[in-house]
This record gives sequence, C-alpha cells and structure tokens, in this order.
Amino acid sequence: MYKTVLLGCVCAVAGVLLAIVNSITAPVIAENAIANVKKNLIEIYPDVDDFKDISSDCLKDDDSGLIDAVYQAGDEGYIFSLHNTGYSSDGFTFLIGFNKDGSVSGYTVLSQKETAGKGSLCFEGDYVDEVKKLTADDDMPIISGATITSQAVNQAVKVAEKAFATLK
Repeated sequence: MYKTVLLGCVCAVAGVLLAIVNSITAPVIAENAIANVKKNLIEIYPDVDDFKDISSDCLKDDDSGLIDAVYQAGDEGYIFSLHNTGYSSDGFTFLIGFNKDGSVSGYTVLSQKETAGKGSLCFEGDYVDEVKKLTADDDMPIISGATITSQAVNQAVKVAEKAFATLK
C-alpha cells in the first residue's frame, strides 16, 4: 500500500510540475513558431509588422488539405502557405499573398525538389515576376516542359483563391 501511495504522489507532483512548465513555455514556443515563419512573410509584405495566424478560421472550410496556414498581414491582405505534389514525389511548399483588392502581393517558395531547369522554374525569376502581376481571379501560368508542376501549383493556388474569396 505504501508503494502505491508513494507512486501516486510522485505522479501527481510530476504532473503539476509539467503543467507549470508548459504554462511558462507555451507562449514562448508559439512566439518562436511565428518568428520562424515571419521572416518568410516579410518577403511578401516588408512594411507589415503585425502578422496574425488565422488558420483555424480558414481551414475549417478547406477539404482539399492543400492549405497549411493562413496569415493576415495587418490591413494589407492575406498570405497562404500551400503545398502540393508536382513531378517530384517530395512535393513543394510555397507562400502566395493576396492584397485586399485581390492582386497578388507576393509569391515565394519555402521548399521544393522539382527537376532543376524544368519544374523548379515554377519558383524562379520570370515565373515569379509573372505571378506577381496576377489577381485572385487569374489562372497560374503553365510552363511548357513543367506541366505537372505548373498544374499542381495552379491547383493549390485555386484552393487559396477560394479561401481568399470567403475572407473578402
């Protein structure tokens, strides 16, 4: 009986200590998570300091599973973190931002392992510049020779455009 009571007390004390440590570290962990993402968000909205994660509100209506997160960039617009699988089975992750008027504010890749010189072109130079001229109503450009990746990017962006329409 003594060992049972002792084990119960040790577990109770450990549980209380873990709860205290969690209450202290949880806000710091959440702040660090947004700080890691914030450097990428600043590429799209360099003049905005206030980014708010509104994923929980937006993802409840997303049945595609392609949206990873949604951030409100102050009063300027919204940034969507998206992923999909192109030619490479590893897939890719990217950010696209929409201004309040529906114009694309930015487009940047977070990770991709598409074929160099083919699918990778969907995340480089001229393609990025072309995407920045689009609106939330436009289709993404298709790159000849990188059709699978281009279509996968377009599919993910269409999901973001649909979510953006509900935010407007």
